[in-house]
Amino acid sequence: MEPTRTLGGWLVHVLKESDSAMSFEEALHVIMDSLKDYFPCRSLAVIMIDDDTKELRIKISRHVSYTFVKQFQGRAPGPAAERVVLQQQPALYADLKPGSPEYREIKMEHDFQSAVLAPIVRNRRGVGYIFSDRSNGEPFTESDMLHLQVIGLLVGGLMEKFDLMKERRALSVIDDATGVLQYKSFVPAFGRELARAREHDYELGVILVAVAAFRSYVETHGIDKAHALLAETAAVLKEQLGETDLLARFGADEFVICLSGSGIDDTRAKTVRMATDVADHVIGQGGAEIRVAIGATVLSGERDLKMNAQDILAAAGHRLVEAKAAPDGGPAVGPMPHAAKD
Repeated sequence: MEPTRTLGGWLVHVLKESDSAMSFEEALHVIMDSLKDYFPCRSLAVIMIDDDTKELRIKISRHVSYTFVKQFQGRAPGPAAERVVLQQQPALYADLKPGSPEYREIKMEHDFQSAVLAPIVRNRRGVGYIFSDRSNGEPFTESDMLHLQVIGLLVGGLMEKFDLMKERRALSVIDDATGVLQYKSFVPAFGRELARAREHDYELGVILVAVAAFRSYVETHGIDKAHALLAETAAVLKEQLGETDLLARFGADEFVICLSGSGIDDTRAKTVRMATDVADHVIGQGGAEIRVAIGATVLSGERDLKMNAQDILAAAGHRLVEAKAAPDGGPAVGPMPHAAKD
């Protein structure tokens, strides 16, 4: 039997693979990708409960559509989910009648024959649960349920680990002036995101944002005021980003962003919101309006996703040049250049 087919072997594999992860979200990707072989299922999702609003949100999933994920966000936990989280005990469901209240509450996107909910426990408190279902084949067993409970405990442990690592890691990977990733840290993280996008066949939006006023701020107000301007801009940009997106300082007055699972329309819409939000919320010295130039390229399909980071960033840079030259100053967004020619 292959080592990863046993719980112990799988745990050893996951702990080794996730050791170099830079974030909790990246470690979750490792777990989800390896679970498909160890724990066959129809769909799989890590669902968290917001501490402030008590709303559910899907942190990460497999075989659940992006449309469903958006529709799911903001739901209130039902009785079954609350029991699992509050009692910190897993639950196994089999042979429920489709259409029954309990079936409708538990069901995610797909009809199922059996399902398991396992709590995620962080600092001795239930903070969410793992959902998994099967629509055919062998139904889940009590042993499967206990295995998923162990995985839920692992997820909670990783949350604690990355909380503790956050401050130490910030010293080496975070740009002091802006509070976002340094470019040297963005490069390997972007490489891993490219690899995941190739494996799971989803699109990526790569964006460059230039703060035009930065250089004049350095000359007129000094470097500290200029850095404060960048930090304010970065904070506004973060508001448009998901937890698996990347944001880093790219140059003296530029940021680079990677949007996970973002096609051409979503990327264009986000760049417009970014530009608008910066203009609305970042206030310059003496009340001066602050504007940004934004260029973005979208990677779609195997050919794009196999390109190297240098070519991808060069394509985004080309779009940024277009945006700076545009009369209306709006974002310039388009596909990778070869895709436009095909």
